[in-house]
Amino acid sequence: MDIIVWVVLFAVAVSDAKEHRIPNYLLLVIFVLIFVDITIIDQDFSLLFYSLITGITCFIVALLLYFLRVMAPGDVKLLGVIGFWVGSEHILGSVYWIAVSSVIVGLFYAVLRLADSPDQLRTIVNKYSMLAQFGSSGTKVLRTPKQIEQHYRMPFAPVVVIGLALYFYFLN
Repeated sequence: MDIIVWVVLFAVAVSDAKEHRIPNYLLLVIFVLIFVDITIIDQDFSLLFYSLITGITCFIVALLLYFLRVMAPGDVKLLGVIGFWVGSEHILGSVYWIAVSSVIVGLFYAVLRLADSPDQLRTIVNKYSMLAQFGSSGTKVLRTPKQIEQHYRMPFAPVVVIGLALYFYFLN
């Protein structure tokens, strides 16, 4: 059953990387597969309870990050499903490896952004040196409408899948 969950997670990651959206039906498929695995195959209802609590907790924490404009709505639902899947026993290790993979993928996106426009490195250095010297009012001079529209969006689902794969790899 876990292989099917991994295949669907891979489809979620590809969809998020390609289209910047996570289909709800794929998350529902993962949720149903895990629910069937816990209730019918394992028949462990205490595990079901703790998995539901962990999933709801992950969803609420991610929802707070959504309200802070850190995450997209699909990422919130994905983290709720991931919390339901890994349960309370493995959630801290999973979050750690998701954070590690987020830093690694984020560095690759930063290098990609610098490779797209090499002159931007000088602008970034000037911006942060003015930020250090004059605070946020000094950086308003360097901000142009073109730079505001050039934000790169890093898809979070591939980061989650990479982090989970790293966690389960190093778990064994």
